Amino acid sequence: MTACEVRVELLVWHPADPAAPLDVSRSWPRVLQVARAGAAGPPGVIVRPGEPVRTAAGRVATALGLRPPLQPRLLAVDQRPDEGGACPEQLALIMDGGWLGTGGGGLVPCDCGDHELVWTPIADLGRVALVHALRVAVTGQPPPLLWRGTSGAAGAS
Repeated sequence: MTACEVRVELLVWHPADPAAPLDVSRSWPRVLQVARAGAAGPPGVIVRPGEPVRTAAGRVATALGLRPPLQPRLLAVDQRPDEGGACPEQLALIMDGGWLGTGGGGLVPCDCGDHELVWTPIADLGRVALVHALRVAVTGQPPPLLWRGTSGAAGAS
């Protein structure tokens, strides 16, 4: 049996127009990512054994300097296979971290020098699961179950 990581990732977004955050008629929001060694991804943590998802989402929010969500809303579930030993199988629970207005809204930058926080346009996200999650956050549709970031279970076992 292969190891499987369960991750909780927060989708935090910045609307094109903070006065009308759900209006995407002119432009889609940007998404907060953590950039490290040339790669970027959503802020997240590996769930500890026995840890509730709510607590894991709170750890991510606190590390960013945000208020932990009281009732984190699931936006997408993304299953990713083992990549030949490079990365174990992952199950990512993408939770709603809310939106921030102008100026980053109190994000706490880390001074470790290993990574930085960046606002990424939707066209540059590089991970389709985040686009699905953002769509759910903006439209209120039910969360999709994804395999390698795409809907449908083709290839899933």
